[in-house]
Amino acid sequence: MGVRALPILWSQGAEDSLHRILTYIEAENPIAARYLWLKVTEAITRAAEFPEMAPHVGELDRSYREILGVRPFRVVYRVEAGALRIVTVLRQEQDYDPARFLVD
Repeated sequence: MGVRALPILWSQGAEDSLHRILTYIEAENPIAARYLWLKVTEAITRAAEFPEMAPHVGELDRSYREILGVRPFRVVYRVEAGALRIVTVLRQEQDYDPARFLVD
């Protein structure tokens, strides 16, 4: 019997952020951009199968979790209405101001 994964929903801000980051990387190294896209999507798929395994994000309340193992990214999500909602995707060195992405 397999694990039933939660549906994955992306906030517009998370989609836009990941797209900007990957576009920037792709300009210099298309192969690296593709590799990072695959790495991020695989990690999100695993999180949808086991959403409680990721650690809580220290800067936010305990409903937010962060997917590990997707360096150089921080992928923040929460479980909402039976779905895994990707809240934001940031590069690790970016300013981590929650007010910037907790709007949608």
